[in-house]
Amino acid sequence: MKCVDLHDYRIVKSGRPCYIEEPIHLDVLIKKMQKNDEFVYWLEPLGACYTKQIPAVNVNGQFLQPSVKLEKAIFRHIRLTRNFQNYELMEDGNKKLRIPIRLWKEKQRTSTKFSVRLRAICKSITYAY
Repeated sequence: MKCVDLHDYRIVKSGRPCYIEEPIHLDVLIKKMQKNDEFVYWLEPLGACYTKQIPAVNVNGQFLQPSVKLEKAIFRHIRLTRNFQNYELMEDGNKKLRIPIRLWKEKQRTSTKFSVRLRAICKSITYAY
């Protein structure tokens, strides 16, 4: 996880700070933040659109960009549905991502693999009868 300089970003949605004992271990963070996106701060680069937003977590007063492993743990409860939109409107009218872009692409890739495999299984069952 790398540090994020807040001078280059504006906070779109603030999360909850997380305080844990030093040194910071990823497995401790995962246990604390799993399926709980209230710890996530959404940061948007100055002058960019919502598709460039990144998630960050405030751990012991330091903003960190989560690793892929931590992102997967935090956003595990969000499922891709048929009409999934990867943004939501905030109360002030701004758009915010629901899950990070790289995680969204990964979920799309794995859901495509699953649906292809499922279709192949269904076809083989159909042909057996």
